[in-house]
Amino acid sequence: MENINQSGIELANDSSLLHGTVTELLPTLPFDFFSYLKKEYIDEEEGIDEVTISCAFSRINEPVDWNNIKSFIMMPEWGTTPLRRSWIVRVPTYYKGSDKFLFHYYFQIKYADGKEILSENYTQLITAKEFEYIDHTSSLTNITLHWSLNDWSYPQDTPMEAEGIDWENECSISRSPYKAGDKLYREARRLKIEKLPHPRRFKTIIAVPSKETVNYCFKLEGYKEGEPFTKWDNNEGKNFLVRL
Repeated sequence: MENINQSGIELANDSSLLHGTVTELLPTLPFDFFSYLKKEYIDEEEGIDEVTISCAFSRINEPVDWNNIKSFIMMPEWGTTPLRRSWIVRVPTYYKGSDKFLFHYYFQIKYADGKEILSENYTQLITAKEFEYIDHTSSLTNITLHWSLNDWSYPQDTPMEAEGIDWENECSISRSPYKAGDKLYREARRLKIEKLPHPRRFKTIIAVPSKETVNYCFKLEGYKEGEPFTKWDNNEGKNFLVRL
């Protein structure tokens, strides 16, 4: 049987998609990081051999282009009863210049006896949400937004950039993935931030489904009397909540 969706469009069939559970779907824009959505399928009957999730994006009020879908075999979470399958979808902050767009997906279920069925199409409104942290101590150099949707089932870390540092600057956090452990980079960033006006503002943007609740806190890194430190601002252990 050909891998065909409900619109009669042949789906992507790339064996390389079987390796790993995080795959980039679309490019993002400067100063924005990818967010990740955990999608799940629960086997509600016996005999299911494999489940594929197919994903696509579209602007609001525009039809989805099923020629640009990506399809992935969902990973079984062995030991769960009934069996739960999951896949992590990488979502951009903006889609075609818009901070609100639609995420479409459906499941293709394959049975051990050769039967295959398609689920209905699901659509979620994705919204970009900005977070800000104001440093009144003037001691912080790096802040990370530690967050998850609802119950911390899939926590994520999104770096926050200090207002006043351009994305392409050598001291920007956009460089940090390539300079992990680089003492010269950390020192240059510290000196750059020390020149910023007070209080210092750190910002970041995440992309999440509308009407979801974001559970979050902040990991704070900086220097006090020349010595590095790390601490958390988690609302005295209760964390922070915001509903989109």
